[in-house]
Formats: sequence, C-alpha cells, structure tokens
Amino acid sequence: MPNPMKGEFDLVLGKEVYKCRLNIDALIKVETELGKGIIQLATEISQAKITLFEITTVLYYAVRGGGKDVTKKDINNIVATHGIITVCTEVAKLLVATLSDAEADSEGKQQAEE
Repeated sequence: MPNPMKGEFDLVLGKEVYKCRLNIDALIKVETELGKGIIQLATEISQAKITLFEITTVLYYAVRGGGKDVTKKDINNIVATHGIITVCTEVAKLLVATLSDAEADSEGKQQAEE
C-alpha cells in the first residue's frame, strides 16, 4: 500500500501495478533532464501540452524511485503496451498526488512551527 506522505503512488496500467515515488532527488532529476520546473510540467500536462519524452522521463524516475530497476527502454515498452493516453493520464495523477502531498506536508510543518 502506497504511503502518500512519502510521495508513494501506485500506478495501475492494465493488470500491472507499478509502485512509484517522486522524492525531491527524483524531482530534481526530472527538472534537470527536461529543463523545466515540475509545476510547469504539471500545468502543461493538464493542458495536453506534454511530449512523449516528458511522460517517459517522469515515469522512468517515478518507477525507479518506487524500487524497480528499469531502463528507459523498459519504460518505452510500458508505454507501447498500455498506450500513450492511458500512461499520460496515470502520469498526470502521479504528478498531482506528488505535488498535493508535498504542499500538504509543507503546510503541516508551517502550522506546527506557528
């Protein structure tokens, strides 16, 4: 069972469940590789302005963060098997869950300090 407070997310594609985790290190790697901030990326995915390279990059770091040793070719095969729209939808859910939990955690710490 995923722990949202640790940024864990179960990505369900068909009968397959991929444990994903986008911690701070993974988010930094995604931002660096894509040359844009994670919030910008989340905004673009909500507006259907995201590339396949961006989707596979996020998925790659998320699945690796969840503990599965995958290659980029493995991720490309996942997309080919399950379809671009399905994977894109799940990656969007992953980004929303990651950002929502980070914001909630940040607000909780801020309230505790006050």
